[in-house]
Amino acid sequence: MPKFTLAPELLSSLVVTLILAILFIHIGKKVQETDPLTRPKGIVLVAETGIKMMYDYMKGLMPRKFEKNYYPYFTMLFAFLVVSNLWGLLGFEAPTTNYSITFALAFITFILIQWNSIKHNGVWPYVKDKIWPPTNLIGMVSPLLSLSIRIFANLLSGSFIMSLLYAATSALVKFLVHIPFNFIGPIVAPVLHLYFDVFSGVIQALVFVTLSSILIAIENPDEE
Repeated sequence: MPKFTLAPELLSSLVVTLILAILFIHIGKKVQETDPLTRPKGIVLVAETGIKMMYDYMKGLMPRKFEKNYYPYFTMLFAFLVVSNLWGLLGFEAPTTNYSITFALAFITFILIQWNSIKHNGVWPYVKDKIWPPTNLIGMVSPLLSLSIRIFANLLSGSFIMSLLYAATSALVKFLVHIPFNFIGPIVAPVLHLYFDVFSGVIQALVFVTLSSILIAIENPDEE
């Protein structure tokens, strides 16, 4: 029988999803227990502030009808991407360094783009526009590839650079002092981790959400 193996990135994605689900259920219970007439505090305040910031951000990108329908999805997507991109800081494989995961997330956006295009233009005009001239098919598929490859390549390249840094500093330590303990890596790595894992991870999550929302919204240019 073939042996079943689960890629570390896929396992990490399941763990991240489970952690976020437990966290959001806990926040939901806290919100229900909070008096709406009192000022929120603690985790409720953090959650409400984050949701308000995301809602205001989506209002600037999407028509009013879309902003209300899609901001919960994009808020959850942003939370998943941020946590996934930062997951490598804990010593695990970041889910977004597996192309199947970023492709799946981009595929959801791709389906939403096509769905809203059909709703706005109708089935026959949509089909006619996409298949003729044939080069339009490239434009239809390009968002799927660009979104999935962009975040995957950025996170994977950062992971490669950090791996090369640790390997290089480990070899340097062995060459200079002939000991197996890499004491140089933890000294020089934090600054690069701050950029490749924290700054780049958050920025790439924001870029993914921003581009997804814009690509969906432009299929309904006349919506108010």
